[in-house]
Amino acid sequence: MSKRTVLIFPIAIFFVAGCLLITTTRAAGDLTPKEARRLIARLAGIRLPSDAVRIKDVSSLGSSATVTAQVETAFKFDKGSDGKWRVAEIRTGDRRWEDVDLLVKALNNEKSARARAELELIATALEAFRRERGSYLQSKSEAALIDNLNPRFMTRVIRVDPWHQPYEYDGTSTSFILRSAGPDEKANTADDVVVSR
Repeated sequence: MSKRTVLIFPIAIFFVAGCLLITTTRAAGDLTPKEARRLIARLAGIRLPSDAVRIKDVSSLGSSATVTAQVETAFKFDKGSDGKWRVAEIRTGDRRWEDVDLLVKALNNEKSARARAELELIATALEAFRRERGSYLQSKSEAALIDNLNPRFMTRVIRVDPWHQPYEYDGTSTSFILRSAGPDEKANTADDVVVSR
């Protein structure tokens, strides 16, 4: 047996033992690649076959995880009257074609509901602030609002809406308006999510 073979054999045993150790020491609550694949395959009402989703990496940290995955599907494109191409449909795992506009609309409806829930949470904290201090926070800054509410009146810091835009706040001593600009990310349009008192 050559020296090279003798050296490779212990390294291979060390590698296999290390892989077993990593596998067995995964915390019970960590996201597994199998679970990540299942969740991604059923994302937003789309049903993809599990072999259409390939998990490359799962990185867990506490109660959140980042998953790098490759998803294989098909898209149909349409050319509009302006000559520009757009994604019109996506093929799901059961080989049905789904209208992308309907999927985006459903996703934005869910995000609007989440924005309203977060704004109501902030409004509840503002009411507690007013009961203790006698008035609402007078500011035109959402950052100042959260800085004054957290952690006494609101344990969670909420600064941006589901479209990753800052929430807006306009408050006087007697009233306030909380706003998410909504899917179009433009304030004072029909899709805004607003909570006021």
